[in-house]
Amino acid sequence: TAAAKPAPAAKKPAPSPAAGWFQVPSDVYLHPGHTWAKLLADGTVAVGLDDLAHRLVAAERTSVPSVGAHVFQGDAAIDLTATGKRVSALSPIDGTVVAVNTNRDDADAYGAGWLFKVKPSRLAANLRQLHQGAEARLLVDDAAAILARRANPEMAQVLQDGGAPVHGIAAALAGDDWDALAREILRS
Repeated sequence: TAAAKPAPAAKKPAPSPAAGWFQVPSDVYLHPGHTWAKLLADGTVAVGLDDLAHRLVAAERTSVPSVGAHVFQGDAAIDLTATGKRVSALSPIDGTVVAVNTNRDDADAYGAGWLFKVKPSRLAANLRQLHQGAEARLLVDDAAAILARRANPEMAQVLQDGGAPVHGIAAALAGDDWDALAREILRS
């Protein structure tokens, strides 16, 4: 009897030209709508926009819930305004807002760029709906791939050569309809 030939090794898919465009630290939990939650030592949870959301919209104005307001996972909680248009971002967690960052640094999306802090009401249930580590990286890379596919041919060539999207990528890709693209990516 003839020995069975080994099956050819599965070919790994080529990495997306968009992979690695956006940062995702290991200590945050990501919502599919590109907001994050970070557990803090005092039992509260910091909430912010991920790196992709910051660069996607390049908000001129950001509105967040007031201290004492209740937020719910998956509901609109953050309003982003640019060029006279507004899009919403979703809360990654349920709870009561206990602090608002009035001195945020949008250049530090996962640090000094936090938007508000929440006293969580259903933390364990909420965390099961969020992504961390490799899952979070995949979530962001998938959204970046959507942006890369929407790029015009000239832009795609530049991005494949190592470029990265700048702030306001939704407007660069969709022009006056940037808000529709932002809503698609932010799932709002």
